Amino acid sequence: MSDCSCETKSCVACTVANCVHHTENDTCSAGKIQVGNRTASTSGETFCDTFRTNG
Repeated sequence: MSDCSCETKSCVACTVANCVHHTENDTCSAGKIQVGNRTASTSGETFCDTFRTNG
């Protein structure tokens, strides 16, 4: 992943409440995110590699 000056928690909206990085404000608190599936050809074929369940 390349370096990014963006702080994820202030830039990425997230409504996945069962992720450890989810905040009350529906944002992502991870320092960086990794979006996966190198062979994706549509947005539906991508996924968040940073997702970790809080359960």
